[in-house]
Amino acid sequence: MDRRSSSNWRKADDPEKALQVTEKVNWHKIKESDLKSALLVTRGAAFRDLNLLDEAENCAMQAMECQPDSHQPYTLMGAISFDRREYDEGESWFEMAAERGADDIDDEIERIVRMTKDRDKRREAAEYLLNKDPNHYEWAKSYLK
Repeated sequence: MDRRSSSNWRKADDPEKALQVTEKVNWHKIKESDLKSALLVTRGAAFRDLNLLDEAENCAMQAMECQPDSHQPYTLMGAISFDRREYDEGESWFEMAAERGADDIDDEIERIVRMTKDRDKRREAAEYLLNKDPNHYEWAKSYLK
């Protein structure tokens, strides 16, 4: 089992398969903390894809324990927070991700807003961002229409 299998299933818009692949992992046998963290982040992202946010958060927190200096679990927590409409908290997570080397936080936030299926939720996120900094998040105006 490798991380790419799970990630590829997510890219193929089949998060259930991604979870099936990672379900069979013997977590106690994985000694490399970076691999374990990456698998947990991918698994958490698949849970997020299915709107199972508590499970996604659990995976992100475990990934942080494995590799606290990796930005990926913090980025996942930022996305989960946005999904929960906890925008301030989400931005805090994104800031922690940036402190750990994430360099695409603005792109990630834009992707989260763009991929939000619920129009009201997407509009609310766009309004939050525009109220916070209308110049920085000017792209969010397109989601108010």
